Amino acid sequence: MAVDRRRLLADLERLTNAHGPSGSEGEVERLMLELFGDLGDGTWQDDADSIVVHFKGHSSAGGIAVVAHKDEIGMIVKRVDMDGRVRVRPVGGLHPWAIGETPVEILLGEQSLAGVLSIGSKHVSIESPAAALKEGGALTWEAMWVETKLDAATLAARGVRPGRRVVIARHRKAPWWLGEDYVCGYNLDCRAGLAMLVASAHELAATPPAQDTWLIASSEEEIGGLGAVWSVGQVPASTVIALDVVPVAAEYQTVNSGDPILPCKDRAGLYHLGVVDHMTELAAGLGFGVQTAVLTSYASDATLAKAAASAARAVLIGYAGDNTHGFEICHVDGIVNGARLLVAYLGTPLK
Repeated sequence: MAVDRRRLLADLERLTNAHGPSGSEGEVERLMLELFGDLGDGTWQDDADSIVVHFKGHSSAGGIAVVAHKDEIGMIVKRVDMDGRVRVRPVGGLHPWAIGETPVEILLGEQSLAGVLSIGSKHVSIESPAAALKEGGALTWEAMWVETKLDAATLAARGVRPGRRVVIARHRKAPWWLGEDYVCGYNLDCRAGLAMLVASAHELAATPPAQDTWLIASSEEEIGGLGAVWSVGQVPASTVIALDVVPVAAEYQTVNSGDPILPCKDRAGLYHLGVVDHMTELAAGLGFGVQTAVLTSYASDATLAKAAASAARAVLIGYAGDNTHGFEICHVDGIVNGARLLVAYLGTPLK
């Protein structure tokens, strides 16, 4: 089962450079519509802002929805202090210690304003915020701010207000490589999943799936799978398959390799054992293995959609990642093989 590796990686680079914090995903949406083009039998954006591409199968019974999310973890403006410091809070599971002091952009419609997520000078005493950190205190969002070197009145005139999204600066989001096998970046969760979704669309356009299939680039996964819950529920699919990063951790016995990860359980529910077993056999036929895992601090669009009764079966094809919700490191073969496994399953799904 072939997947165009070069095209997948080119798409991934474009996707990682795009901004798409939860609820403000327009740039990624436009890019996904471009990448999908006219590959499917129908493409639309639904009321949850998910992008949906339908591929007619040989059978309309027991349809399959495949989901990867558009949004990335980011920040939101809580308030602007009188001195111009922009106070932010996380949207999704973003931790301040995972990104530290870093260039950011405050999104203002089609434009953005440069800033630096800051904690202040370190050559200080207990009178300054950074002093507690020097003594081993925890870094919290309350201690940080975005510095723009503009006063409150100027910021207001520029459109900075509570509710504006803040993201890591674009120049920091380009892929970084460790040799030829490992791609790194801040939002491989879930831009690699989106690249897998597009790669599978190319294959389905050439060879239709066994069952009606809907490829869904979902919205607002990072704050509870809200887009998938709605979007999967709007199509006649009994099975939902999520594509997403899965953490590398000793407690899960997962490793960063070319073998996709097929979780069996996460905090939101169980994954379908029969499908996991069938995918394990398909992977062996394709020449690679799989990893299984039981996850705790994790949920996917698939289990969240199943928990909301939007689908009967949940499945996750994961690509391994170190430093999840930080500067992630993923084995490229894990991404490519995950896409190959997906296409193989859509051709021969579990009955």
